[in-house]
Amino acid sequence: MVISRHYLPSLHDSADQVVSQYAPDLHLQRPSVQFEADEEQEEAEQDGTDSDDDASAARTSAPKQPVPTASSKLKLRGCPVVPSSADFLVSMKTGATELFAKLPEQLLTTLRCVPNYMIFSDIEQEMGDYHIYSSLEDVSDSYKYNHRDFSFYRRLLDLYAKGQDLSLLQITKQAEGSAWDLDKWKFIPIAHKVYKEQPHVKWYIFLEADSYMAWSNVLEMLALYDPQKPWYLGAPHYYGEVAFAHGGMGYMISNGAMKLLDEIYDHKHIAKWEQKVSESCCGDVELASVLQEAGINITGIPGLYGESLAWFEWDEGRWCEPALSWHHMRAHDVEAIWQFETKLLSGGDSHYVYRDLFHQLVEPHLSDARDDWDNMSRDRIYTGASGRHGDEERRYKHDIVWEDLDEEEREHIWKDLDDDQKERIENDGLYRKDIRWDELTEEEQEAAFSDLSEIEQEAHNSPEQCRAACEDWDECMQYWSSFGRCHLHRTIRLGHYMQSRPPVEDEEDLVTNRTVSGWMQDRVRDMKDRAKDCASVADWMKQHAEDEGLLR
Repeated sequence: MVISRHYLPSLHDSADQVVSQYAPDLHLQRPSVQFEADEEQEEAEQDGTDSDDDASAARTSAPKQPVPTASSKLKLRGCPVVPSSADFLVSMKTGATELFAKLPEQLLTTLRCVPNYMIFSDIEQEMGDYHIYSSLEDVSDSYKYNHRDFSFYRRLLDLYAKGQDLSLLQITKQAEGSAWDLDKWKFIPIAHKVYKEQPHVKWYIFLEADSYMAWSNVLEMLALYDPQKPWYLGAPHYYGEVAFAHGGMGYMISNGAMKLLDEIYDHKHIAKWEQKVSESCCGDVELASVLQEAGINITGIPGLYGESLAWFEWDEGRWCEPALSWHHMRAHDVEAIWQFETKLLSGGDSHYVYRDLFHQLVEPHLSDARDDWDNMSRDRIYTGASGRHGDEERRYKHDIVWEDLDEEEREHIWKDLDDDQKERIENDGLYRKDIRWDELTEEEQEAAFSDLSEIEQEAHNSPEQCRAACEDWDECMQYWSSFGRCHLHRTIRLGHYMQSRPPVEDEEDLVTNRTVSGWMQDRVRDMKDRAKDCASVADWMKQHAEDEGLLR
């Protein structure tokens, strides 16, 4: 790749101008009508028929909706060509202030191998050869130009009309909180827009610009579900009584579900929905509520997680699970998985599970001790006699007079007690409650600390003593020691680099001012040895669907 070292981009340069200067042999292209014509010509040559007239017509009459990328183009890009992949539409949502920060990496990697997609932002605009759709176009003017949630949107429109760099709003106090308030209005209009533009697509896949989709794995999973039935697939979360698919992890809606949604997409319903959104916290919650109104409930699927590579927890339970999507991905994370997938494809494979990612992207970076590193250990925390201790699994005993509890609370507790606990209440009138460290009184904390082992009491003093505490706890896979704190963790996390602090003057305190992460390498090897051989992705997904009773 030839790169100009003397070019300094202007705020007013378009994306194609920047790309042409930095990488003149790289050409960003939006799927065009010509791609469709190429595909028709390719099919015609295989069938022995003449399609010149059809191709000519395609070149002169552009359809309203985006045209899927031809399979011939995907082959040239080194992408896996999945039969009928044009039956799937990917919708990617982002914001105008982060458009040029997050979208280019997606266009150069994951979207490069997606034949059919639409990109949505706050306002309609162009990014080089790519068209960005407005996710707020169909919101009623009474909200867009009057409601407080749209003050940020109105500012965007003003700056865009003046030719300004919208990313500058990210560092102003005006942008604080406003982008999130605006985001919740996008979910329902985007769902309607993609169906309106492409009503014959079998599956609609929704992602954020900081998500990553394992395209071949997703299509393999969706092949198990009948798109004519009303499916709403995602990672289930709950907001009150509403079960919804978390937007950042990605979710899929079938054509059958979109038809039902379209049947109630009228002025009366829209007015009611917009009123609810104006009072709501989250757009993915309100979309789920609208789908429920249309008779469509969420179906949970595996492989969708809200972590990046740094935060993901590697354990035996996910070892053979096919990866579908990631969230909170930075450009570096997207590039890392993209390069992993590229090597996988060059070896003839097209599907992978979490085990494969661990071997290639995580395990090579694990060591007994690594300075200036935070591996996100959080399960057990030790900070000395006056600090914090314990974890979610470890509770401290506290005796409570049974009669001091109200009747409703006693009934709720009693049904979960074992016989010994019930007998103690009947004999002594005391209920021994398990509580967290921060719920203990100062005296109880002192007593609880004295009950810790000597290794636990000293764990915060140095990386070596923190590691000893990890070795002493059978479940511990890794530790993190930093400035008088020791954190232990049950699963493996990669974590990330963290800038070191300058050493203190007192030589005796140098050891406590080191930040060190370490992994128990022998236990990592044992985990790998215990993990069973993985079935193929297709077989794993089929078995999961059978277990859940979801096969088409």
